Amino acid sequence: MQWSEYTTAERLKSLRGGMTQEQLAEAAGVSVGVVRKVERGGTASLPSLLSIADALGTDIAVLFGQQAPRRSMARDERAALRLVSAATHDAAIGLPTDVEPGTVAELREAVQRADSAYWAGRYTELGTLLGQLLPEARARYDVAGTAEREAAGGLLVDVFQTAGMAANVWGARDLAYAALTYGRQVASQIGDDLRDAHLAATTAWVNLRDGRTSQGFALAATQADRIEPRMSEHDPDRLSIYGQLVTNAAVAASRGGATSDTAREYLSQAHAVAARLGNEHARGRHAQPYGPMYAATQAMSIAVALGDVSGALELMDTTKLDDLRVPLATRARYGLDVALVHVECRNWEAAAKQLEAVCQMAPEWVRHQMLPGVIVSRLAGVSVSRLRNLAHVAGVPLGMR
Repeated sequence: MQWSEYTTAERLKSLRGGMTQEQLAEAAGVSVGVVRKVERGGTASLPSLLSIADALGTDIAVLFGQQAPRRSMARDERAALRLVSAATHDAAIGLPTDVEPGTVAELREAVQRADSAYWAGRYTELGTLLGQLLPEARARYDVAGTAEREAAGGLLVDVFQTAGMAANVWGARDLAYAALTYGRQVASQIGDDLRDAHLAATTAWVNLRDGRTSQGFALAATQADRIEPRMSEHDPDRLSIYGQLVTNAAVAASRGGATSDTAREYLSQAHAVAARLGNEHARGRHAQPYGPMYAATQAMSIAVALGDVSGALELMDTTKLDDLRVPLATRARYGLDVALVHVECRNWEAAAKQLEAVCQMAPEWVRHQMLPGVIVSRLAGVSVSRLRNLAHVAGVPLGMR
């Protein structure tokens, strides 16, 4: 039998091995009753299941059968997408769940874990987490009293946002738009304007991936005007989201959503707000951190889009990313832009070396990007065997000229 064909109860028993139920419960910090319940075919809250998976030295995707116990590069992301799609729409409707949801604090930790999985490119784990988080977050919101309603609603909004970002990476644009719209509806219900603007920033980014640059520019620019902080305001959450909005407007403009002068104008605003922040900051420790380094990576992307090779080369010399503060996906995207600049300069070996480095750095992430295919198709001075290897690793077809 395949690992996915076993029940969760059977997988847990197998993973537990020689460990007793009592020992597993103690290691996971849960009651023995929880372990026994799962091994009898019952359910448990996501925080409890995450603790059990941690105690077993594995992740929740293994426990739920989306991934074999031994990691491999071949992950069933289509199954993860189906799981997230069903969970997203069910959570929007508010279908009841038979699982007693974790507390807001427990679920907040799970949301941050899902966010980390997204930025690290661990998409199978992300799909499993979201499949459990969405119904539990909705259940917590539905039973929340007056004192807890805002916090529970914010939690649900953030889960919808992560689901939208995941769907965008997987190329499921309709699901991405739906998840983000559901999130904005909840944000409106709890009166959270800042989260609403954050979701709008993400929606504008989906517009860019969808080729809808004019719509992405209009949305980002409108929302930026709506939440623009006063000069005397130093709230890092507001500055971070405003920075993302003006940056998205600049990127959209550079790719045809508006004029090149407009792109440079918004990029100037992006650098200004990044300087006010002083360092990378993510609203509520969720989604894209914004600050001087992120603004610099997007300045590179804009220079490439505008054909400003000299400006891109200057940015390559001055932009050094701090691994501790910049998510893997952001570093990888910057690496692709660097590779493309090398292509423009006909530095074939440097471009190939940079693309290889990105593929090694973020193997799962890179397979969902369009830029590697562009780079491979333009590598004129690289051997055919090396081109074939690059195309295979990046997951793109090798279109020979």
